[in-house]
Amino acid sequence: MVLWNQLVAEGSGSNEKQEELLNELYKQMFIVAYSVMRNKFDAMDVVQESWVKILQKLDTLKDVCKIKQWAKVITYHTAINMLKKKQSLTNDAHIQGMAVVHKTTEILDVEGIVTRSAILDKMEQFDSTTRTILLYKFDYQMRDQEIADRFNMPVGTIKAKIHRAKERLKTHLQDFAWK
Repeated sequence: MVLWNQLVAEGSGSNEKQEELLNELYKQMFIVAYSVMRNKFDAMDVVQESWVKILQKLDTLKDVCKIKQWAKVITYHTAINMLKKKQSLTNDAHIQGMAVVHKTTEILDVEGIVTRSAILDKMEQFDSTTRTILLYKFDYQMRDQEIADRFNMPVGTIKAKIHRAKERLKTHLQDFAWK
């Protein structure tokens, strides 16, 4: 906390200068986060998480004059880690989604309606976001609002994506059943 007080004191003591210093630091951190994440909301999450790390590790900062560079490095590493985690979750969701499709096709195969490959082929044509949304909806049985919150999308958009994906899958499976 002593270092934080020293840092704030660098802003000439006035509240305006301190606020200006913190705003400039936030802007610099946001630029770094956005350059990695390419999404405003993800970048804001990265900056928020970076602030927590900065406050936790402030005592490790040796030179207060280098706070901007230090904060940018922390922000960059936080963004990279979050991006890796996000990609990993998407890949895991895709793999788990295929497992759900596998379970579903076993039931359908018993009835002789479609084969597993027909469903998998169609699911592969969906974008990763749609596959993940379907996984959340039908495997994890999440509510549409919860899914919308995860993707930072309006709930109506999520409902539309689910409906369109189900219709595409249904049409594909009906066409396949008649072949």
